[in-house]
Amino acid sequence: MQYNLSELCNSIFEINEKIRFVGIIDQMGKLIGGDMKKDLPSLEKNDGSIRLYLGYAINNILRRDFDDVFGKVHYTFSERERIKLLTIPIDDNLLLVSMDKSTDHVELINKIIAVAKKLMKS
Repeated sequence: MQYNLSELCNSIFEINEKIRFVGIIDQMGKLIGGDMKKDLPSLEKNDGSIRLYLGYAINNILRRDFDDVFGKVHYTFSERERIKLLTIPIDDNLLLVSMDKSTDHVELINKIIAVAKKLMKS
């Protein structure tokens, strides 16, 4: 399926001002599109982003082993002390979104999924 990475990332940033990062990572954990919100520093230091992306890519691949039993993953979400992180599988890639800790994530997740689905169909 073909989609415009830049358009996808920009559309997600427009959903809510508390979104910090939007990116697309491939199966190898390489960032292929997206970035931090302008003028906002990353919380990771040095190679932290690389390890984070690789970890999510590996977990995404491992979760597929259970698709026959539980069904496909729609998204994964983690809430940490300083940030909230959302991943959504898109074809062989993974959409990664980080948001401020104070964000109402339930509503935001639904909006992000709706935008992603809409842009994937166009």
